[in-house]
Amino acid sequence: MDTINTGKKQSILNYFKRKASTSPSQNSESGKTNKVLVTSCPVTNNENLDEKNKDCDIETNCTINSNIQLLPQINDIALFINRSLNDEEKLLVLRNVWKPPKMYKYPLLEQNKKRGLIFQSKWFDEFSWLVYSEIKKGAFCKFCAIFSKTGGALNQPLGQLVLVEYTNWKKAKKVFQNHCKLEYHINATLDAEHFINVLEKKEKSIIEQLDSDRIVQVKKNRKRLVPIIECILLCGRQELALRGHRGEKRNILIDENAIQNAGNFRAILQFRAKGDIFLQNVLEGTDTNISTSEQLTLCVRYIDSEGNLNEDFLKFIIVESLTGSDLSAAILNGLVECGLDCAFLIGQGYDGASNMSGKVQGVKSYIQTKYPKAIYVHCAAHSLNLAVSTASDLKPIRNCLGIIEKVYTFLNTPKRSAVMFHVIDNENADLNIKKLKRLCATRWIQRYDAVNDFCELLPYVMISLDKISEWRDSSGADASILKKAIDSEFLISLFVIKKLFSFGLPLCRQLQLKRIDLKDAVQLAEDTITSLKNIRENIEQEFQIIYNSVKEMANIIDVEIKAKRITNKQKHRANYKTENDENMELVDFFRISIFIPYIDNFISQLELRFVDHKKIFEGFECLFSNQSSKEELESFNNLLEFYTPLIDSNNSTAELMLWKVKLSRLNIVPKTSLEAFLLCDAKIFPNINKLLKILCTLPVSTATPERTFSTLKRVKTYLRNTTGQNRLNGLCMLSVHKNINVTPDEVLNILSLSSRKLDFVL
Repeated sequence: MDTINTGKKQSILNYFKRKASTSPSQNSESGKTNKVLVTSCPVTNNENLDEKNKDCDIETNCTINSNIQLLPQINDIALFINRSLNDEEKLLVLRNVWKPPKMYKYPLLEQNKKRGLIFQSKWFDEFSWLVYSEIKKGAFCKFCAIFSKTGGALNQPLGQLVLVEYTNWKKAKKVFQNHCKLEYHINATLDAEHFINVLEKKEKSIIEQLDSDRIVQVKKNRKRLVPIIECILLCGRQELALRGHRGEKRNILIDENAIQNAGNFRAILQFRAKGDIFLQNVLEGTDTNISTSEQLTLCVRYIDSEGNLNEDFLKFIIVESLTGSDLSAAILNGLVECGLDCAFLIGQGYDGASNMSGKVQGVKSYIQTKYPKAIYVHCAAHSLNLAVSTASDLKPIRNCLGIIEKVYTFLNTPKRSAVMFHVIDNENADLNIKKLKRLCATRWIQRYDAVNDFCELLPYVMISLDKISEWRDSSGADASILKKAIDSEFLISLFVIKKLFSFGLPLCRQLQLKRIDLKDAVQLAEDTITSLKNIRENIEQEFQIIYNSVKEMANIIDVEIKAKRITNKQKHRANYKTENDENMELVDFFRISIFIPYIDNFISQLELRFVDHKKIFEGFECLFSNQSSKEELESFNNLLEFYTPLIDSNNSTAELMLWKVKLSRLNIVPKTSLEAFLLCDAKIFPNINKLLKILCTLPVSTATPERTFSTLKRVKTYLRNTTGQNRLNGLCMLSVHKNINVTPDEVLNILSLSSRKLDFVL
């Protein structure tokens, strides 16, 4: 599809490499994880997607502060000069050498300051061999740098454009034109073309031309490795550990009954070899602690060349320090290693931890120091979670949730759960559920399912507790205490929680979708707040419905609805009175003491937690309406000022007027940012199109990184506790990106680039 997928496939193929990396920069090797941290890095330009494997704009050893050391461009041509290169490094230079993006600011060198001359990007279009080194701040010929050994008629030593950078921009074009005519450049170009053709099997190498038996041996060796590679790919896709109980070298076809656990990989090969004489002959001579390292998962959100919004996993990164400076360095260096251009980094999303979102020492602050347009967006799902958890700090609500958890824990044993199953069977109840659920420890809104199930099973829970309370052990005493805790205040709180959580559940589920954008998230939050405010305006009628449900349940479980004793002074529980009637109705008492405080807190917390998301969206709001107010236009002008020079502020206002005319003519109001982006023609509205693309790619939640964290737990089991980081990323890529097809031939082509001491040609 686009080259993002090419990069992901390359990460999978790296799993099969013998070394962690052939690039001069080293990848760290370590083990497993017990924490995950997240970034979302939107790519805002299709040109960047076409050049995905090129590195981001970070100067050599540049620093955000004294504690952050960033990597140089890992594919910079200067890293491959004046040293011997293997075939894999030559292929990397020919196909994937670093090239500055169009927005790159070339430095003004001392020798060119008088005339103010800098390198011109248009030269890349005229000379296909030309590359620029950010490290050396000069130009090179990538063909001659790899294949030329000597130059000139008398085999003179090579100089500028080959071993030494060229920096005299005054005469650059003439020098480049003359270089194209040199004999050693022409030979180097032909050598590069022949090298590519040999690797792609379009031509035979010189050795193969001289030795015809070598071709036969290569085909035979490749055929022997294909079933083994397919078994490795199968294990990786299914998240199966390769190694078995012991790791000694032994014949794979040894009697399987003699081994306690041969491992998934060996077992699959054994099964496949049955009836396959060729594979049996191949295998008859074949030999063959969960770590607690902190891992950071890196994900990217972008729009591909076909206009699809994607949110993909890139890699796991080992971090040794959880400070904001070290984490930000790990994130930026991770993006560089993945070949992403950080010049197009326009958004970052994490949870609200201080080391991530801190204004001074947080990750977002360090990254914004280097890339000011990388807006920080607090994970919307996490914001919702904080709003609900804070609102639920009301004492009756907190006690109710605590009792639900204690009842679940109490009945979640074989002996006690059997009592409840027996009660349900005796009652002949037609229930879809027969077991309580645990309250979700991380997402509060997900507790709705547990609360709803508890309401449905409450009559059977009470009967079960009544039976267990007759036991003459500690369980009987505990059951009696839990039964007494289920009183009128508990029932009111239970049904109030069920009511309000049901309004937050759709929002929670929508915020976890990959394709949701900031506009949709803000709109959903506002819709939820509006619905809750409507309940608040009709508080008496709404609570009467809840109260009637509570009375029905109280009659079923034989609990009397009553208020707790009211005194003149009470600090530790509800003690509400009215001025006109000290003996108020029970429905009024519980409405005033529980429902009103809870819904007010719920609404205020939602408004507070989503106010930052709304502020970010303010500047984009005028892109979705036929007409704009003065405030919206002012916010739009502030947005243009922020994104200059990425956006042409001079023409954007006129484009906005034309865009509104188009929406009015078509009578369309886009519901989402992606819908508006697909409707906006980049040729007619280039600046509006870029703004909509930015809005689409701004991160909304960290649900995708959390899913990859779940994958990590499945992939890196105790059988893989010493797996290196490069291999771990390859396995996780196989598991996460099952839609990317990797063939054995592609793996064999990667293996053939590596030198080996064995006489085993591929």
